[in-house]
Amino acid sequence: MASETSQSRLHSIKHVIIVLSGKGGVGKSSVSTQLALSLYALESSNQPNRIGILDIDLTGPSIPRMLGVDGPDYAVHQSSDGWVPVYADDSEARMACMSVGFLVKRKSDSVVWRGPKKNAMIRQFLKDVRWGELDYLIIDTPPGMLKSLKI
Repeated sequence: MASETSQSRLHSIKHVIIVLSGKGGVGKSSVSTQLALSLYALESSNQPNRIGILDIDLTGPSIPRMLGVDGPDYAVHQSSDGWVPVYADDSEARMACMSVGFLVKRKSDSVVWRGPKKNAMIRQFLKDVRWGELDYLIIDTPPGMLKSLKI
């Protein structure tokens, strides 16, 4: 049943791009942010692109800081239909961002979850975030995610 919900949420996303690497410190978050900003600046079929960026790096969520939405004015809201992401472009609502960084009390806190707990949180991000219609969803992954995917 949970997969049906995540499938239906992801059904309204045209393209999903996963940025991953076998180790940390190689610039995955920088690449994810620059890719999101570049796609945001482009147009598809004379329409501005709608972008989502999902930061699933639970131990060091940096996407909110890179997009300038890490202050006290930015928070994820719960609705009856799921989590409402933070919009980095405010009024245009074309750059949606979701990160565990919005859920921790202090920005210096990190979440140290492994195995099933980490996988459950990632699944929850995929099934419970109200992305709406997106042209691109960029997923910024934690170090070592490549091993977890067994690619």
